[in-house]
Amino acid sequence: MNASIGSRIKPFYLLGVACILLAWELVAVRMTGALPRLRAVGESLLLLAATSELGQQLAISLHRSLTGLTIGAALGFFTGAAAGFCKPVYYLLKPLIGILFSSPAVVVVMLAMVWFGVGSSMAIFITALFTVPIMYVSVVEGMELIDADLLEMAAVYRLSRWTLWWSIYLPALATAILTGFAFAAGTAFRKTVMAELLGSNDGIGFAMAMTRFNLDAARLFAWVAVCLVVAGVLEFVLVSPVARYLQRWRTVSSDAGVVHE
Repeated sequence: MNASIGSRIKPFYLLGVACILLAWELVAVRMTGALPRLRAVGESLLLLAATSELGQQLAISLHRSLTGLTIGAALGFFTGAAAGFCKPVYYLLKPLIGILFSSPAVVVVMLAMVWFGVGSSMAIFITALFTVPIMYVSVVEGMELIDADLLEMAAVYRLSRWTLWWSIYLPALATAILTGFAFAAGTAFRKTVMAELLGSNDGIGFAMAMTRFNLDAARLFAWVAVCLVVAGVLEFVLVSPVARYLQRWRTVSSDAGVVHE
């Protein structure tokens, strides 16, 4: 049934994309200078693909993004686990997590530029910093959903902390960790590009910043198209499979609950 609904919705999605492109072209023709023509953007994109610049800048940005994502996800996981086990740690970290969620990203980037200067360290730091609260919240919320009766049974049998973690907590947290990591991966690349845009001497963000000095709008939107493609690939490879898995898991859980009743 979901497949049939998706097949009916897909033409409307494609129609929406076509409408956006048509509106873009009309604005570019009627209001010269407001937007570059789609043909010019396509030519700039092909020129980037034909040179080594696209591969070099993309590789730099992806390396920073993946490194920051890995560091931030690990820190978020361990701090979230500590907060879930120990309430004092939870309340100790709560103000910091709140600050990270509410602070404007631009302000944090400016501070990171003061601390690290421009380059990879700053971009990796920004990506990791904004990944931590996403994983932290996912782990903490996942630990709160663990069956209390199961934990009481573990206490009765006096299971060690390692056995408790490996046999009860980790399996129960698998879905929460997967969800948090998928969401963090979807935002990590955007945070990296933003950091490069404001303070870096290489990477996709830096290349986009250079188009401003050269007044090359077509090249700017060519880089934007590259970012959209990368975001789409991440969505297809990570976020969508996790969403489908969670949907199947909820369906199976609901059916099991109905059968149990």
